[in-house]
Amino acid sequence: MATVSTVQRSAAMLSAIRTPARRVLSPALRAISTRGLATTTRPRVPALTYKIPTSFSYPSKSVQLQKRQNSNDSNSLRNWGFEEVRIAHPQVTIYRESNNNQINASLPSESGSPTHKPILVDVREPAELQGTGIIPSAISIPFASQPDAMFLTPDEFETRFGFPKPEPVDGAQMIFYCKAGVRAKAMAQMAVQAGYDPSTVGYYWGSWLDWERNGGKVERWEGDD
Repeated sequence: MATVSTVQRSAAMLSAIRTPARRVLSPALRAISTRGLATTTRPRVPALTYKIPTSFSYPSKSVQLQKRQNSNDSNSLRNWGFEEVRIAHPQVTIYRESNNNQINASLPSESGSPTHKPILVDVREPAELQGTGIIPSAISIPFASQPDAMFLTPDEFETRFGFPKPEPVDGAQMIFYCKAGVRAKAMAQMAVQAGYDPSTVGYYWGSWLDWERNGGKVERWEGDD
């Protein structure tokens, strides 16, 4: 009997301990369970938007001071088929072809023609000349492969190229040209830096493309193989 009573008392004590613990733990467990099952809503990150411009604006080129060459000069390039002759930085002349479709760079035979024909210098590479030909009377001094050509002494130049270094005399003009005018302008500027008189140096703006478009005469280039 005493043993049964002792067991009953022990069971009652365990029940008394479990009930408060259950009361304390149950809300915490329910909260944990609720948080675990709840759907988490992540904040939306706004998408980055890249606006592609439909047009671009470029700064306008500075206007260069220009002046026309004296057309009354017997050596004026107008007599050679070039209409506009302008002076631009850095002191080299820009020659623009006229609308005459039969421009001839060789020495004219009619009276009143220039006493000194211009020295035409083609600064394109030999491979280009082989494909297109060359303006009659022009000499070839490639700009890309011979960038120091205008700085050579006369002896060094002739040794390298096989012909005398061009030297404008008595008011003659030395005109550089390439395919479109960019290399020609660079070579003309280098010629001035090498000591050539700026008043005798120029470049043909538009160059071969302009010459060909206007029907200028062309001859086969007989260069080195």
